[in-house]
Amino acid sequence: MLCNGQGFVSTDKVNSRGHSVCLHTPMFPKIEDGMVEVVEAHKIVSQNKNARKVVVSKEAQNVIGTDSSTSNYDSFDSGSSWSGSEGDDGIETFSDAVVFRYCLDSTYDRSKFLRGASLTVNKDDLVKLADRVSLYSGCSHHRNQILMSKRLLREGADTWNMISKNNERALWSSAIPEIITKFTNIAHSVRRGLSEQDLEVLRGIAGCGEDIGRDEFDRLWCWLYPVAVSLSRERIKKLWDCTAPRWIEGLITTEEAESALRSSRELLKEAGTFVLRFPITRSWPHPDAGSLVVTYIGSDSSIHHRLLSLDSSDASAEKLQDLLLQEPELSQLGRVDRVSITIRR
Repeated sequence: MLCNGQGFVSTDKVNSRGHSVCLHTPMFPKIEDGMVEVVEAHKIVSQNKNARKVVVSKEAQNVIGTDSSTSNYDSFDSGSSWSGSEGDDGIETFSDAVVFRYCLDSTYDRSKFLRGASLTVNKDDLVKLADRVSLYSGCSHHRNQILMSKRLLREGADTWNMISKNNERALWSSAIPEIITKFTNIAHSVRRGLSEQDLEVLRGIAGCGEDIGRDEFDRLWCWLYPVAVSLSRERIKKLWDCTAPRWIEGLITTEEAESALRSSRELLKEAGTFVLRFPITRSWPHPDAGSLVVTYIGSDSSIHHRLLSLDSSDASAEKLQDLLLQEPELSQLGRVDRVSITIRR
């Protein structure tokens, strides 16, 4: 899982932990020194004129075409518009160039596009889009984020309506019961809810104080929903439900994870000690949203962060715990010191 790119996806050391490095070879144009190599872009598109096209609404096309100010790839191709081309039946369609752009663009722009497209694109067309993005990017995690879009946005809107009661803002204390209810329903978790510390982490992600508005709720929801979906999967759910030992302490920050690996401010614990966490900085539709990260002490006596990626080769193992302990760099589970107070519905 660690060595060949089929299990863990390596990240840089603690001083640059925010950037994950995919070990799979991407299928979109090569990126060098912050610039995108686009010499072959038109050639690739022209060779795929007969490829299947995904129908999207004009509203979604407008979302894509009007705001790319936060994109890291504005130089992608000045001749390739985010708007679709006319299909044979006169319906706006989604070109290969647009799929490439989705692969290369920022999480913010992907989110804006999916919010618009999910309003009218049917499930089958969304699956086609997800498959093509996964193929072109070489990363199946993009597919998962696209497929959950409709339900994430619909349930998020419903949850906010329940919390706000048609007001612009709501008290954080009144939002807590509904957030816990939605989390446990999506995660199918009856044995374990959210602790007081978990809720404080969520409030930090939202960036709210004693009250919460729609924008702050959306930040919280786009992080929490993929986590709950991951926990609904049987093998990760078993880790979450396990309390002796507690394999996943809760929704912990990077700082809490690193602190758990230290005997003191200056001294690290034994090499191979690790904890599991969900990355706080990864929200839908980032491909790593909802994924588990292993934070551990390496043989070089420094702290590392690696993304846990389950693939088909892991399917034969009965327990994810066994797979983790088979890794040569992981030997013992660390403990995060948190007060065990649980807020129940």
